Amino acid sequence: MKRQKYEEVLGKVTLLCNGEEDHIAIMSTVSCEVFHAFEYINWVGFYRVVGTKTLKVGPYQGGHGCLEIAYDRGICGKCAREKRVQLVEDVSKVDFHIACSSETKSEIVLPVISKDCKLIAVFDLDSVEKKSFDDIDVKYLTQLISI
Repeated sequence: MKRQKYEEVLGKVTLLCNGEEDHIAIMSTVSCEVFHAFEYINWVGFYRVVGTKTLKVGPYQGGHGCLEIAYDRGICGKCAREKRVQLVEDVSKVDFHIACSSETKSEIVLPVISKDCKLIAVFDLDSVEKKSFDDIDVKYLTQLISI
């Protein structure tokens, strides 16, 4: 079921973003389609790299997110520092987790790397259920942020 939903989202986003070069428009479309595809997701969006070692909230869906996250804070910051996917099955077990919503139980954050190999953003998804994210999410979300 999850794979099928991701295939649908990937198809929609590919069609909607065909020929689009504006990163903000693409990020907005990806956030919207992913948010509406999965009931358990309570927040999905991008934190853009701005300045030195700082992430600022970009296009997202869900409640308010943190406006700014330093690279040395939270799961998003760790993703930005390490430029690696962060998959957290239970955020209550991570002492450095930034709780933007008390409803969030699990989280996945992926680095968004430009064609010239620079980190331009991180893609953050929060869920109201523990263990919501797995290798299937990593596979399809990686494809979505590569569009």
